[in-house]
Amino acid sequence: MKKYFFILFVCLMNLVSVCAQNTKITEDFNTFFKKFNADPKFQISRVVFPLKYKMNNDDLELTNYTVTKEKYKTLNLNNKADEKYLKRTLSIKKDTATLQQRGLDNGIYVDYIFELKDNKWFLKTWIDEST
Repeated sequence: MKKYFFILFVCLMNLVSVCAQNTKITEDFNTFFKKFNADPKFQISRVVFPLKYKMNNDDLELTNYTVTKEKYKTLNLNNKADEKYLKRTLSIKKDTATLQQRGLDNGIYVDYIFELKDNKWFLKTWIDEST
């Protein structure tokens, strides 16, 4: 009888171990975003390179650009000093998050798009339609 309980116990422990490995915790976007803006090394590790983005050219035509990891300049998307010039709106869906920055009478119009990949958030692209 003890033998059967032992076998049952081992099987249950194995099942619990397998379930624990399959249950991955998704990173909280707000925690990620705070660290993304505070730690340059973390930010670089969480950008999809080469980073493709769109931005208005001199003729105000939306143009595709690409930046390499070596030429990337870290962003501060949560600068409190900008609040008098910008309105920020964050939209989080299942596997994407979009930060909209809209200038207050200054022509700023930028969307930063983040994606959830392997339960971690990454900056995927941005679209800058500022005038």
